[in-house]
Amino acid sequence: MLTYVAVALCAVTGASCFIIGALVQQHLSFRQIKSVMLTDPYVYQCRQPIYRALAMFGRSSKKSSTSSESSKPTSIGDESGTTNRYSERQDSGSVSIFEHFVLWGRRKAHNAISKMRLSVGPDGCPHESIEHVADIMKYGFPGMDEIHVYKSFVLSYDRRNRIAHWVCEHVKSDCVQERDEKTLNKPSAYITDNTIPTIFSANMRDFKNSDWVGGHLASPQNYKCDALKFLEAYKFTNIVPINRGLKNHIWYRLESYVRDKAIEFDSVYVYTGPLFMPQRITFRNWSVRYHVMGMNTVAVPTHFFKIIVREDEFNRDLPIMEGYVVPNAYVDKDMDLRSFLADVRDIEHFAGLKFCDGQQRDQLELPVKPPSMTDFQN
Repeated sequence: MLTYVAVALCAVTGASCFIIGALVQQHLSFRQIKSVMLTDPYVYQCRQPIYRALAMFGRSSKKSSTSSESSKPTSIGDESGTTNRYSERQDSGSVSIFEHFVLWGRRKAHNAISKMRLSVGPDGCPHESIEHVADIMKYGFPGMDEIHVYKSFVLSYDRRNRIAHWVCEHVKSDCVQERDEKTLNKPSAYITDNTIPTIFSANMRDFKNSDWVGGHLASPQNYKCDALKFLEAYKFTNIVPINRGLKNHIWYRLESYVRDKAIEFDSVYVYTGPLFMPQRITFRNWSVRYHVMGMNTVAVPTHFFKIIVREDEFNRDLPIMEGYVVPNAYVDKDMDLRSFLADVRDIEHFAGLKFCDGQQRDQLELPVKPPSMTDFQN
């Protein structure tokens, strides 16, 4: 009799240890995936299938979703999560009493494990929540080449040209209107990003004795409320060669316009990047010509684009978009910004990027005819 009792106790103990160990391993795996997603957008894009594959004992949609957004899916992934397998089975009338008991035990064990503070890595917890990535990239990644994630923006870096493909930021009204005293003093030089190999990065020497100055794709004035975010905008990955006259006038006004829109609509999403526009050589032949500067041969874009995305209060599924294209050359400072409105699909064509679908402002209230994409050639 004692032998049977001992065998039964050993079996129960072994099964319990196995279940607890599996739950702990699953929990650690989920937290490790979240940590990897901060630096690898491919993992971020595929997070839901990964969650489903690892959820041996079930995982609720609330836990598997990394976004604080609504239950509707967005272009960067299915934010609604996945339904628990055991919840689906409980809704079925074919589940036996024993299966009900097993599923109840799994759910209770999972809830207990989820409340435990388990460590990931030497620092004891993931270094940052992935939620800010989902917040910034609500309307999707235009491209997936070498993604770098910062506190205030996300960008795709072009090693060949030593500048970014695009930068995406979520500009919020509260950060635009507040001011941290530490942001009153600008850095004396741009900051090197150690995540970029030196041979693929620009430096201050490249800008010396050149016809261009450093311009920001994500403006530091959008982050006056936070000194760390403010300084991030001065990293070389966010800097591009820009005409001084353009920077001080039209580009500055366009950046100010973005902040005005953020205050008006509480927040806006902004994509900014360089363009290398073709020029006509003969009737049938075109070529792309652009300057490079410095020993690192930093590419000088022929144009820049900026796309402003804001939610439509009447149609949350279809945002309103404004696309602007400005030449990287001196432009009359008194020109109306609306003269630079461009079709977002044209920007996609020349930039090689894909943006979200939305209702374009230039089709709604454009008071002047938009210029052709080749009207402002250098």
